[in-house]
Amino acid sequence: MLERKLDIFVHDHNGVRRLFTYRRWMFLVSVSAVAVLAAGMVVLWRYQADYADLAARRRAALERLAGQKAEALRLRDRVRRLGDEAARIRSFDAKLGVMVEVPEGLGMGAPDTPARLPGSALGDDLGRRLFDFLAALGNRMAVEEALQQDLARLLGERKLEFLAKPSLWPARGYITSGFGRRQSPFGRGGDFHNGVDIKVPIGSPVYAAGAGRVTEAGYMHGYGLRIVISHDFGLETIYAHMQKAEVKPGEQVKRGQRIGLSGNSGRTTGAHLHYEVRVDDTPVNPRRYLLD
Repeated sequence: MLERKLDIFVHDHNGVRRLFTYRRWMFLVSVSAVAVLAAGMVVLWRYQADYADLAARRRAALERLAGQKAEALRLRDRVRRLGDEAARIRSFDAKLGVMVEVPEGLGMGAPDTPARLPGSALGDDLGRRLFDFLAALGNRMAVEEALQQDLARLLGERKLEFLAKPSLWPARGYITSGFGRRQSPFGRGGDFHNGVDIKVPIGSPVYAAGAGRVTEAGYMHGYGLRIVISHDFGLETIYAHMQKAEVKPGEQVKRGQRIGLSGNSGRTTGAHLHYEVRVDDTPVNPRRYLLD
């Protein structure tokens, strides 16, 4: 059947001439080719439509992922700030504990399972670790809250003792020399520094670190003009290199009361306030009592 053919002839000035022989299989091949091409076009059209839909869904998924990532990073930052705040509260509680001499067993030790910020991985694992961290942080905050309540009760019972402890900075400046061993500022090897040096301009106000009674307000070799305040409980504070004393021996002063002006008197290498805390006449680090 496929062998049937159709001869096409043309007439010209040379007579009759066969131009083309058309066979039936050629027709079938042409039809099949057109059908295959049409089917291919349909498939390509459907693929193009599906591709556009997939591309739109992919873009939407990427946008959701970017939003989730940004939210996770914001949550991580908030959690880190909460952790820092918890650490600050604990440090403050510890200093209050020193101020009121917390009895043993009150709970001043470190928590058994401290909260730690999870790693930087995103996704379900991060969510789980953030949840665990927040739970641990909540437990820590509950412990700190209970401790603060105990401290508040003790502070109420020992208010006068608390006010007497030297817990305030006597001046606002920056520390140029801390407590302990140091290189001598006068170039003669090392020495032991009995207090802290606070760099402040001459004439800056100086305040009593705690409530007490002024025992000295005069000049002493090396210290220059100095003020000594007795705070009971064996505590004394010394304020040296002053320019002016605004209190007199025997005078009672309140915590935070202005007692004079800083200066550059005595043996110094520059204007500053030398501040000491002594317990039973033994110098100790003033930072042990400072609350901030």
